Amino acid sequence: MIIDGKKIRDEILAELRPKFERLNSADLAVVWVGDDPATAKFIEQKKKFAEAAGVTLKLFEYEKDISEEALAEELEKLAQNGEIKGIIVQLPLPKHINAVKIISLIPPAKDVDGLGPDAKVMSPVVMAVKEILERHNVSFGGKKFVVIGQGKLVGRPVAIWLAQSGADVEVADQNTGSVETFTKIADVIICGAGTPGLLQPEMIRAGAIVIDAGTSEQAGKLGGDADPACAERASLFTPVPGGVGPIVVAELFKNFLQLAKDQ
Repeated sequence: MIIDGKKIRDEILAELRPKFERLNSADLAVVWVGDDPATAKFIEQKKKFAEAAGVTLKLFEYEKDISEEALAEELEKLAQNGEIKGIIVQLPLPKHINAVKIISLIPPAKDVDGLGPDAKVMSPVVMAVKEILERHNVSFGGKKFVVIGQGKLVGRPVAIWLAQSGADVEVADQNTGSVETFTKIADVIICGAGTPGLLQPEMIRAGAIVIDAGTSEQAGKLGGDADPACAERASLFTPVPGGVGPIVVAELFKNFLQLAKDQ
Protein backbone atom coordinates (compact mmCIF):
# COMPACT_ATOMS: atom_id res chain seq x y z
CA MET A 1 0.00 0.00 0.00
CA ILE A 2 1.37 3.40 -1.00
CA ILE A 3 0.67 6.07 1.61
CA ASP A 4 -0.84 9.31 0.28
CA GLY A 5 0.86 11.99 2.35
CA LYS A 6 -1.03 14.79 0.63
CA LYS A 7 -4.37 13.32 1.71
CA ILE A 8 -3.20 13.10 5.33
CA ARG A 9 -1.84 16.66 5.13
CA ASP A 10 -5.18 17.96 3.87
CA GLU A 11 -7.05 16.19 6.67
CA ILE A 12 -4.76 17.83 9.24
CA LEU A 13 -5.16 21.19 7.50
CA ALA A 14 -8.94 20.93 7.81
CA GLU A 15 -8.52 20.40 11.56
CA LEU A 16 -6.07 23.28 12.01
CA ARG A 17 -7.68 25.99 9.87
CA PRO A 18 -10.52 26.93 12.28
CA LYS A 19 -8.10 26.87 15.21
CA PHE A 20 -5.77 29.35 13.50
CA GLU A 21 -8.76 31.55 12.68
CA ARG A 22 -9.40 31.93 16.39
CA LEU A 23 -5.90 33.32 16.99
CA ASN A 24 -5.50 37.09 16.95
CA SER A 25 -2.07 36.90 15.35
CA ALA A 26 0.07 34.10 13.97
CA ASP A 27 3.25 35.20 12.19
CA LEU A 28 5.73 32.47 11.30
CA ALA A 29 9.32 33.37 10.34
CA VAL A 30 11.26 31.13 7.97
CA VAL A 31 15.00 31.75 7.68
CA TRP A 32 16.63 30.54 4.46
CA VAL A 33 20.36 30.82 3.78
CA GLY A 34 21.49 30.09 0.21
CA ASP A 35 19.56 28.87 -2.81
CA ASP A 36 19.30 25.07 -2.53
CA PRO A 37 16.60 23.85 -5.00
CA ALA A 38 15.30 21.11 -2.69
CA THR A 39 14.97 23.64 0.14
CA ALA A 40 13.09 25.99 -2.17
CA LYS A 41 10.49 23.28 -2.79
CA PHE A 42 10.08 22.63 0.94
CA ILE A 43 9.57 26.33 1.57
CA GLU A 44 6.99 26.49 -1.20
CA GLN A 45 5.04 23.69 0.52
CA LYS A 46 5.10 25.65 3.78
CA LYS A 47 3.95 28.81 2.04
CA LYS A 48 0.97 27.02 0.49
CA PHE A 49 -0.01 25.41 3.79
CA ALA A 50 0.33 28.71 5.64
CA GLU A 51 -1.88 30.50 3.13
CA ALA A 52 -4.52 27.76 3.31
CA ALA A 53 -4.43 27.78 7.12
CA GLY A 54 -4.61 31.54 7.48
CA VAL A 55 -1.07 31.93 8.78
CA THR A 56 1.23 34.81 7.85
CA LEU A 57 4.54 33.29 6.75
CA LYS A 58 7.42 35.73 6.56
CA LEU A 59 10.43 34.51 4.58
CA PHE A 60 13.84 35.94 5.49
CA GLU A 61 16.39 35.13 2.78
CA TYR A 62 20.15 35.51 3.10
CA GLU A 63 23.08 34.94 0.76
CA LYS A 64 25.01 31.70 1.33
CA ASP A 65 28.17 33.64 2.22
CA ILE A 66 26.55 35.48 5.15
CA SER A 67 28.78 35.29 8.22
CA GLU A 68 27.75 33.31 11.27
CA GLU A 69 27.85 36.50 13.33
CA ALA A 70 25.55 38.36 10.95
CA LEU A 71 23.08 35.46 10.83
CA ALA A 72 23.13 35.26 14.62
CA GLU A 73 22.21 38.94 14.81
CA GLU A 74 19.25 38.35 12.49
CA LEU A 75 18.06 35.43 14.63
CA GLU A 76 18.27 37.53 17.78
CA LYS A 77 16.08 40.20 16.15
CA LEU A 78 13.44 37.62 15.27
CA ALA A 79 13.64 36.11 18.74
CA GLN A 80 12.86 39.52 20.27
CA ASN A 81 10.08 40.40 17.81
CA GLY A 82 6.78 40.01 19.65
CA GLU A 83 4.80 39.65 16.41
CA ILE A 84 6.76 36.55 15.43
CA LYS A 85 5.26 33.52 17.20
CA GLY A 86 7.44 30.86 15.58
CA ILE A 87 10.84 30.59 13.89
CA ILE A 88 12.11 27.97 11.44
CA VAL A 89 15.73 27.87 10.31
CA GLN A 90 15.91 25.84 7.10
CA LEU A 91 18.62 23.20 7.25
CA PRO A 92 21.20 22.48 6.06
CA LEU A 93 23.08 25.72 6.65
CA PRO A 94 26.35 26.47 4.81
CA LYS A 95 29.33 24.60 6.23
CA HIS A 96 30.95 27.73 7.66
CA ILE A 97 27.95 28.27 9.96
CA ASN A 98 27.54 26.33 13.20
CA ALA A 99 23.97 25.07 12.92
CA VAL A 100 23.79 24.05 16.59
CA LYS A 101 24.78 27.56 17.67
CA ILE A 102 22.24 29.20 15.36
CA ILE A 103 19.41 26.88 16.40
CA SER A 104 20.19 27.57 20.06
CA LEU A 105 19.35 31.23 19.48
CA ILE A 106 15.69 30.34 18.83
CA PRO A 107 13.73 30.69 22.10
CA PRO A 108 12.07 27.38 23.07
CA ALA A 109 8.70 29.16 22.91
CA LYS A 110 9.30 29.85 19.19
CA ASP A 111 11.20 26.68 18.21
CA VAL A 112 8.68 25.21 15.75
CA ASP A 113 11.04 22.45 14.55
CA GLY A 114 11.75 21.34 18.12
CA LEU A 115 15.49 21.24 17.46
CA GLY A 116 16.76 23.14 20.48
CA PRO A 117 17.84 21.49 23.75
CA ASP A 118 14.82 22.84 25.65
CA ALA A 119 12.24 22.44 22.89
CA LYS A 120 8.59 22.49 23.94
CA VAL A 121 7.39 20.49 20.92
CA MET A 122 8.33 17.23 19.22
CA SER A 123 10.24 17.05 15.94
CA PRO A 124 7.73 17.32 13.02
CA VAL A 125 9.50 14.42 11.29
CA VAL A 126 9.02 12.24 14.37
CA MET A 127 5.38 13.33 14.53
CA ALA A 128 4.91 12.42 10.85
CA VAL A 129 6.38 8.95 11.39
CA LYS A 130 4.19 8.54 14.48
CA GLU A 131 1.12 9.67 12.49
CA ILE A 132 1.76 7.06 9.79
CA LEU A 133 2.34 4.23 12.25
CA GLU A 134 -0.74 5.09 14.31
CA ARG A 135 -3.02 5.47 11.28
CA HIS A 136 -2.04 1.97 10.16
CA ASN A 137 -2.10 0.40 13.64
CA VAL A 138 1.58 -0.50 13.62
CA SER A 139 2.63 -1.46 17.14
CA PHE A 140 6.18 -1.56 18.51
CA GLY A 141 5.91 -4.99 20.10
CA GLY A 142 7.70 -7.85 18.35
CA LYS A 143 9.00 -5.67 15.51
CA LYS A 144 12.52 -4.77 14.47
CA PHE A 145 12.96 -1.09 13.51
CA VAL A 146 15.92 0.16 11.49
CA VAL A 147 16.65 3.86 10.98
CA ILE A 148 19.00 4.73 8.12
CA GLY A 149 21.06 7.82 8.85
CA GLN A 150 21.84 9.86 11.96
CA GLY A 151 21.09 13.40 10.78
CA LYS A 152 19.67 16.16 12.99
CA LEU A 153 16.33 16.32 11.16
CA VAL A 154 15.44 12.66 10.61
CA GLY A 155 17.69 9.84 11.79
CA ARG A 156 18.70 11.03 15.23
CA PRO A 157 15.33 12.31 16.52
CA VAL A 158 13.41 9.35 15.06
CA ALA A 159 15.81 6.80 16.57
CA ILE A 160 15.68 8.51 19.97
CA TRP A 161 11.87 8.62 19.92
CA LEU A 162 11.61 4.95 18.95
CA ALA A 163 14.03 3.90 21.70
CA GLN A 164 12.18 5.99 24.30
CA SER A 165 8.89 4.43 23.13
CA GLY A 166 10.22 0.95 23.81
CA ALA A 167 10.87 -0.13 20.21
CA ASP A 168 13.66 -2.53 19.26
CA VAL A 169 15.62 -0.12 17.05
CA GLU A 170 19.02 -0.02 15.40
CA VAL A 171 20.66 2.77 13.38
CA ALA A 172 22.53 2.10 10.16
CA ASP A 173 24.81 4.55 8.36
CA GLN A 174 28.20 4.69 6.65
CA ASN A 175 29.91 3.93 9.96
CA THR A 176 28.02 0.72 10.74
CA GLY A 177 28.95 -1.30 7.68
CA SER A 178 26.56 -2.62 5.05
CA VAL A 179 23.12 -1.04 5.36
CA GLU A 180 21.66 -4.19 3.80
CA THR A 181 22.75 -6.23 6.83
CA PHE A 182 20.30 -4.19 8.91
CA THR A 183 17.48 -3.69 6.43
CA LYS A 184 17.10 -7.36 5.49
CA ILE A 185 16.02 -8.24 9.03
CA ALA A 186 13.87 -5.16 9.64
CA ASP A 187 10.09 -5.10 9.94
CA VAL A 188 10.03 -1.30 9.72
CA ILE A 189 12.63 0.80 7.88
CA ILE A 190 12.79 4.58 8.26
CA CYS A 191 15.08 6.25 5.73
CA GLY A 192 16.82 9.54 6.49
CA ALA A 193 20.18 9.41 4.72
CA GLY A 194 19.44 11.75 1.84
CA THR A 195 21.10 9.34 -0.64
CA PRO A 196 19.00 8.71 -3.76
CA GLY A 197 18.25 5.03 -4.39
CA LEU A 198 20.16 3.82 -1.35
CA LEU A 199 17.48 1.26 -0.47
CA GLN A 200 16.77 -1.28 -3.22
CA PRO A 201 13.96 -3.90 -3.31
CA GLU A 202 16.34 -6.82 -2.74
CA MET A 203 17.50 -5.18 0.51
CA ILE A 204 14.13 -5.48 2.25
CA ARG A 205 11.95 -8.32 3.47
CA ALA A 206 8.65 -8.98 1.74
CA GLY A 207 5.96 -7.21 3.73
CA ALA A 208 8.30 -4.74 5.45
CA ILE A 209 7.15 -1.18 6.13
CA VAL A 210 9.27 1.48 4.43
CA ILE A 211 8.91 5.10 5.55
CA ASP A 212 11.15 7.25 3.36
CA ALA A 213 12.01 10.62 4.88
CA GLY A 214 15.35 10.95 3.09
CA THR A 215 14.88 13.61 0.46
CA SER A 216 17.42 14.99 -2.00
CA GLU A 217 17.43 16.72 -5.36
CA GLN A 218 18.81 15.02 -8.46
CA ALA A 219 18.60 16.25 -12.05
CA GLY A 220 16.03 18.83 -10.98
CA LYS A 221 13.73 16.30 -9.32
CA LEU A 222 13.13 15.35 -5.70
CA GLY A 223 13.86 11.75 -4.83
CA GLY A 224 14.04 9.59 -1.76
CA ASP A 225 16.44 7.07 -0.27
CA ALA A 226 14.19 4.17 -1.30
CA ASP A 227 13.92 3.08 -4.90
CA PRO A 228 10.23 3.37 -5.94
CA ALA A 229 10.33 -0.35 -6.81
CA CYS A 230 10.51 -1.08 -3.06
CA ALA A 231 6.77 -0.41 -3.01
CA GLU A 232 6.24 -3.76 -4.73
CA ARG A 233 7.74 -5.66 -1.77
CA ALA A 234 6.65 -3.40 1.08
CA SER A 235 3.30 -3.66 2.88
CA LEU A 236 3.37 0.11 3.47
CA PHE A 237 5.48 2.54 1.45
CA THR A 238 5.84 6.32 1.42
CA PRO A 239 6.90 7.76 -1.95
CA VAL A 240 9.09 10.81 -2.47
CA PRO A 241 7.67 13.28 -3.22
CA GLY A 242 4.15 13.01 -1.84
CA GLY A 243 4.71 10.77 1.17
CA VAL A 244 6.32 11.91 4.42
CA GLY A 245 7.06 15.47 3.25
CA PRO A 246 3.50 16.83 3.16
CA ILE A 247 2.76 15.25 6.54
CA VAL A 248 5.88 16.86 8.05
CA VAL A 249 4.64 20.26 6.89
CA ALA A 250 1.26 19.65 8.51
CA GLU A 251 2.86 18.50 11.77
CA LEU A 252 5.08 21.58 11.72
CA PHE A 253 2.00 23.77 11.73
CA LYS A 254 0.54 21.72 14.57
CA ASN A 255 3.61 22.70 16.54
CA PHE A 256 3.26 26.32 15.50
CA LEU A 257 -0.35 26.42 16.64
CA GLN A 258 0.58 25.02 20.03
CA LEU A 259 3.43 27.52 20.53
CA ALA A 260 1.36 30.47 19.29
CA LYS A 261 -1.49 29.59 21.65
CA ASP A 262 0.91 29.30 24.59
CA GLN A 263 2.24 32.78 23.84
